[in-house]
Amino acid sequence: MSATRENWHEHANAAVRLEPGSPAWTEWVKDYYREVETYDWVDVADHLRGPEALFHRNRARLVRKLVTRHALPGRPILDAGCGTGLNLRHLPPDSAGLDINPRNIALVRERLPERRAVLGDLEAMPFEDGSFGTVLCTEVLEHLPKPERALAEIRRVLEPGGILLGSVPARSWIWKLRFLSSTCPRDEPFHNEYTPSEVRRLLADFTVLRVTYSLLRFNVVFVARKAVV
Repeated sequence: MSATRENWHEHANAAVRLEPGSPAWTEWVKDYYREVETYDWVDVADHLRGPEALFHRNRARLVRKLVTRHALPGRPILDAGCGTGLNLRHLPPDSAGLDINPRNIALVRERLPERRAVLGDLEAMPFEDGSFGTVLCTEVLEHLPKPERALAEIRRVLEPGGILLGSVPARSWIWKLRFLSSTCPRDEPFHNEYTPSEVRRLLADFTVLRVTYSLLRFNVVFVARKAVV
C-alpha cells in the first residue's frame, strides 16, 4: 500500500480496517515516515521551535557522551534512523546516516556533505555484514511496529564486539502532553513507549551493558554489545 503526501490520509481511512500488526498495516505505518513526515529535528533544536527543542538538545548531548564513552574507537559509526542529522552532525566525518525518508536524506546531504547519507529501511539495510563498529539508534524503535526486525539488522551490520547505543521513550506522563507542542506531528500513526525491562527483552540477542532511565525518566537509554563469535 504505497502512499504519497497527498493520498496518505485517504489510505488512513482504509487502514482503520486493517489488522494492526499485519503486513499491510505495517507498510502503511512505514509510508507515513517515508512519505508524509516533514519534521526537522535540527531546525526545531537550533531555533527553539517549541518546548521539545530542549529535549532534542539534551538528547544530542547525551548521544555525544555515549559515543565518547562507548563507541569503538577508529571504527565507522552508523546513525540508524538519522532523521535530518541532529546526532549525525556530531559524529566523526566517516560516519554514515540511514533514513527511510527521502526528504530527510536530502537535507542531510545538503547540511553534512562530508557524511554518507543513505536512503533505506532499518529492516533491510543496504550494508554488508559487520560494516560498523558502532550503531546509534535513538528515538527510532518506538516508531516501528516490529522493532525486533530492525534490531536483527543492526546486529547483522555490527562487527563482532560492536556496540549498539540508543534510547526510546519511557512510559511516562510527559508523552501524553505531546499534543501541546506546536511542532508535534498530529497524524503520527504509531508511537510506542517502553520500560527498562521491556528494552532488555528487546535486546535479548545482544550482551546488555546498560539500561537506565534518562535524568528526568522521559527515556530509556541502552548500551549493548554484539557477541564475539
